Amino acid sequence: MRRLRIWGLLLLAGNAWAASPQRIVSLNLCTDQILLQLVPHERIAALSLLSKNPESAALHREAQGLRTVNGNAEEVLALQPDLVLVGSVTTRHTTRLLREFGIAVLALPGAESFSQVRAQIRTVAQAVGESARGEAVISAMELRERELAGVSAARKGTATPYWSGGRSAGANTLYSDILHAGGYVSGGAKAGLQGYGALPLERLVALTPDVLLSNDYKRGVATLGNRLLQHPALAGLGAKHLTLPSRLTVCGGPWNLDASALLAQGGGAL
Repeated sequence: MRRLRIWGLLLLAGNAWAASPQRIVSLNLCTDQILLQLVPHERIAALSLLSKNPESAALHREAQGLRTVNGNAEEVLALQPDLVLVGSVTTRHTTRLLREFGIAVLALPGAESFSQVRAQIRTVAQAVGESARGEAVISAMELRERELAGVSAARKGTATPYWSGGRSAGANTLYSDILHAGGYVSGGAKAGLQGYGALPLERLVALTPDVLLSNDYKRGVATLGNRLLQHPALAGLGAKHLTLPSRLTVCGGPWNLDASALLAQGGGAL
């Protein structure tokens, strides 16, 4: 119900912005990357600070040369935007103030599936007056999905993400679709995990996954959470260990299929 209310609000707000806004600000890593696919640099007044981070942003190269902002209302208002893109659970104070000043704001939740990724691209494309460009991005993504489906027709087994602090991804997550497109069943979903959360080590061992997935976020940094990743029980699983770059999985977009391709190929690097 919560998700339906969010999308309902987006539809009701559909006429709140100009037909083709020329000064667009994005305050969220994921909306940064959707926007970069749809409009030229001259229409982007600013992006979030994370937009140029090669660890987190798939399109960090495309963001070079653009202004970045911290996300407070004062600096955004100074840019005189005609549309601001935000995440639905971030910069809430800024979002409220911008709306009080009459600025058009489009808030997007985190995508939890490929279908939601396509819906968000379509929503932003409509808001920025680039529906045709949005449909082209979606069509290219769908074509890549079909190509991967042919490569990954035979299931390769179970793949289980396992990250710092013993966290994993289960059903109803973007990660689940990434794994499926790469030819694997989600171990987190098999273990009964809904969304993102803790996967007890005992349950992970009982799954006997064929592939154990890590990401490259703070990889090699000694933290209390990372100590669990060195547990002897993991070494005894006999599972293949693969690392998926965080920039390919943090936000929804065509780059998710690059992560799926890595899985289908059994590892490697992009």
